[in-house]
Amino acid sequence: MDTENNKKEPQFWKGDPSGGFATGLVAGFIIGLINICSFNIPWLGRICFIAIWLVMGTQPRFKDTRTPEEIAKDKEERDQKFEEIREQAKAREAERQATKEQKREAKMQKNELKLQKNQLKIQKHQLKNRSKIKCPKCRSTNVQPLGVHKKGFSVGKAVGGTILVGGVGSLAGFAGKNSKKTDFVCMNCGKQFKK
Repeated sequence: MDTENNKKEPQFWKGDPSGGFATGLVAGFIIGLINICSFNIPWLGRICFIAIWLVMGTQPRFKDTRTPEEIAKDKEERDQKFEEIREQAKAREAERQATKEQKREAKMQKNELKLQKNQLKIQKHQLKNRSKIKCPKCRSTNVQPLGVHKKGFSVGKAVGGTILVGGVGSLAGFAGKNSKKTDFVCMNCGKQFKK
């Protein structure tokens, strides 16, 4: 029975050689970087790596003394913690996506309201333009007034002017009478008309 135990238990690596290797590698790398930056002692990082690996691998106090059941239980707990962290990350991501979606929907609604306001402005402008004067030829609203239309010679004014002032009063007949009609010109086709 002692021979079986001797075969199972290694003679040299009585501690934790794999843990010692990983710890020594990390520590050796960090010490090597510090050495390069300040001390400049040759091979210091490699020496620390080998020393930590040998100490942790050969000393029985670094050996994992847990039973296989405890190791399995610890592994399950670790897996469960990782699963909880994964679930929390997924929940946070879903919440972030929902917030983004709400912001996107709010922005779309705001844009739709702006579009509706612009359409209302356009409709209002079109209704306003319908009442504007249009060219009878091309139906364009791009017209400019030339002036108020005046009637020609007025006999009534000429007679009244002659009676009041004498012979010069007949010239008053040429000071035409203002009417409500105005001369317009279409800026698109050039047609002149009265309204």
